[in-house]
Amino acid sequence: MGNAKHLMMVSFDAVDNQDLEALLSMPNFGALRKRAALARDVDSVFVSNTYPVHSSIITGVYPNRHGLIDNVKTQPGRQKPDWNVYARDVHARTLYQKAAEAGLSVCSLMYPVTTGADIRWNLPEVPGPMSLLQRAGKMLGGGSAMFVLSGVLRNAHYFKHATLSCLDDATTAMAADVLREKKPDLLLLHLIDVDDCKHRFGPRSPEAKAALARLDARLGKLLGAQAESFAPEDSAVIVFSDHGCLDVHDVLEPNAVLKEFGLIREPAKEPRDFDAFFHCAGGSAFVKVYDPVKLPRVRAAVDALLKMPAVRRELTEEEMRVSGFAREFAFGVEAADGFSFGEAHKGQHGYGLRREGYHPFYMAAGGKIRENTTVYGGCVVDICPLAAGLMGLPLWEMEGKNRLFSQDSGEISAQADVGSNAS
Repeated sequence: MGNAKHLMMVSFDAVDNQDLEALLSMPNFGALRKRAALARDVDSVFVSNTYPVHSSIITGVYPNRHGLIDNVKTQPGRQKPDWNVYARDVHARTLYQKAAEAGLSVCSLMYPVTTGADIRWNLPEVPGPMSLLQRAGKMLGGGSAMFVLSGVLRNAHYFKHATLSCLDDATTAMAADVLREKKPDLLLLHLIDVDDCKHRFGPRSPEAKAALARLDARLGKLLGAQAESFAPEDSAVIVFSDHGCLDVHDVLEPNAVLKEFGLIREPAKEPRDFDAFFHCAGGSAFVKVYDPVKLPRVRAAVDALLKMPAVRRELTEEEMRVSGFAREFAFGVEAADGFSFGEAHKGQHGYGLRREGYHPFYMAAGGKIRENTTVYGGCVVDICPLAAGLMGLPLWEMEGKNRLFSQDSGEISAQADVGSNAS
């Protein structure tokens, strides 16, 4: 088989290797598996949070290259920092840009960091605390206004309850409509129900398991719509996850330690109140030094943190570099098992990559993909060159590589090595 004329990419947020056996026993994921290649034990990128990972997946490069280093901005004194939602903040070429340059049509539904992107049919994800009116304004202004408005009105019955499960139902229905009516060359869809349940109830909770079953049902609707709209030889699909999720029983606020060392002064609302500040990223935290004279005291505060049971270790220079944090932050630390930094959740991500049960996966079918095969290792940056290969797009500069087939021969890759990302 040659290149696909249509590619559907579906993101399973916070679904990891530990969820695979459950998913494989479900009807739609199990059926897709029989005609797909599965990549297991895949590395995420560091920091292993949704927005930097999705930016790496869509560009094929690590965060230090594309510049989107965490979900939210570093804003000392702000209880709820702004999210990094704007496409202009991704400083690398994206799959959807390259597809558009090749004259292909693109639809994106809730794909992270696409606000303001030049995408024909775009419903951007706009998280964070705000009123319904403010959110609607940002989605209309940062997306394809008429497409967003018509899609939301058409599927308004899904919004009976203000839950992320209802939101996933609505965006799945919108995606199915798009597949049948607009037939885009590339469809991007981000599903967040599982991630929400894992945060609120824990990664192995009954609520998270129920969310996996809902995810399989949504996948069935999407595959059904794709089959109605495209011939099998003309279509391909990639389903992928971005990071794992670990149990949390306690939360540490590292900025409290900086206060003890006199590096943050109350009321801690203005820039002058901060000689240093910890940016909390869930499973990791990074300290930015605003007064270089105080660097030795900051070092002492970090050393004090490292003696606490909640802190596992200091991050390596390579982790600081590849995450992109080294450009502005002096030190980083990783939380110990059962702990996280910042907001309280029962499940969290943002940890270093070498944690048991913390690896994502991806699975692809169609085009040159050989059916019912398995490879191990690699990294999520390998998804972008795979997608480009399935669509027949000329490859551009990426750090990932297509591990599932050769552009020339179409042969399945036998490589089982682990990707080169830091751990």
